[in-house]
Amino acid sequence: MLKKSLMIALAIPVYMQATNITTLLNALEKRPEYRLDLLEVEKSSLGIRSAKDKIKPKIDLFAGYETYSSPNGLLPIAPNTMMDMVKDQQIAQPFSKHIFKEGASFSWPIFVKSVYTLEEKARLLHLASRDKQRLNLIQREAVVVGSVAQMHYLASLKSALRAKKRSINQTAVTTRLKVKEGRAPESTLFVLQSHINDLDIAMNNIDQSINLLASQIETLTGLPVQGVISLRQKHAVKKGEIFALQPLKKRVAASQKGVQAAKEAYYPTVVTQGNYAFSQADAYNNGKSVEESFGMAGVYVNIPLYDASRNTASQQAKVSYLKEKTTLEQTAHSLKVQAKQLERGISLIKRSVLLAKKSVTEQQKLLRIAKVSFVNQRMTEEEYLRYEDALADAKAALYKAEAQLWQDKAQLAVIYGNDLRRIVK
Repeated sequence: MLKKSLMIALAIPVYMQATNITTLLNALEKRPEYRLDLLEVEKSSLGIRSAKDKIKPKIDLFAGYETYSSPNGLLPIAPNTMMDMVKDQQIAQPFSKHIFKEGASFSWPIFVKSVYTLEEKARLLHLASRDKQRLNLIQREAVVVGSVAQMHYLASLKSALRAKKRSINQTAVTTRLKVKEGRAPESTLFVLQSHINDLDIAMNNIDQSINLLASQIETLTGLPVQGVISLRQKHAVKKGEIFALQPLKKRVAASQKGVQAAKEAYYPTVVTQGNYAFSQADAYNNGKSVEESFGMAGVYVNIPLYDASRNTASQQAKVSYLKEKTTLEQTAHSLKVQAKQLERGISLIKRSVLLAKKSVTEQQKLLRIAKVSFVNQRMTEEEYLRYEDALADAKAALYKAEAQLWQDKAQLAVIYGNDLRRIVK
């Protein structure tokens, strides 16, 4: 399954314009960041194989040439056999200064307790890397959703400012007629135009912010964004166990296995070993060619008595475990507090959205009254513009609260491990 996912992730990137939030979120699995996470998972799975390999047989072939200062034996010879050969010098004796050897050797660990524990450690690290890969993807999804929500806020704010500009321009038309008729001072037009210029500057700054957000989204997804992407909720965030802690929990469990393996390094080990050698040489006594073969096999029990490096390795494993455990405790406390804050915050922001909508409706009514009062010269331009500002501020508060609501939901989804493709559409 992992290799299949990796092959899919290594496919040619999709170059097209984003049309909806689902397209953006799906594109994250085609980016280099996702492929790197998959490779990290693949690497951790090889750690399991590496641990298993330590208790598998090892077989080697060898060939060599040996030279000695004095004749050396091609193979071990029993004393009685040696005496028989010395009596008859016509028999080539298996001793020479130059010996060619070839053969094979093998070793097979029958019982090494620490290896099995290290395999369990590698398995836990593999599971941790899989959880981390999923968490990284959800975090990138949250950034995309948050950026899209922020673009919604800015685009809506710009729309509100544009509506404000149209409203002031309509008022300016009436005021211009009054100035021409001498019923209003010309400074009134200057005040209105100055306000319009400020609105143009504010809208230009908003365009710059939208451009930065679009670039951020394209960096993560590889897809250009033109205009505002629709963002709606189709499912609520599913709460439960804090998924963001899962990689850390598995790493703590893995470090515990590391401490256990360090202790088990002092356990006896059982290993079987053997070799076979075929030797060729010219006998030192008569120069005749001689060939001999020799093989052996045995089972060995090794009992460690003292090794300073093992004690150091044990201390290092303990320190590593304490570090992982402390990190888990710190992160667990932080995420629990953050989850509670987000849940309370979402409830409060929903209320803020309702109040902001009510405020917008009321400010729209007040502005209509202010326009009539200003036209009838019962209100100065400064007083009238304050009503325009109040409506724009009310709309800005509404759009900001809606954007914050999406961002908080995305962060909560990360904490509980919810794939945002299930939540948004």
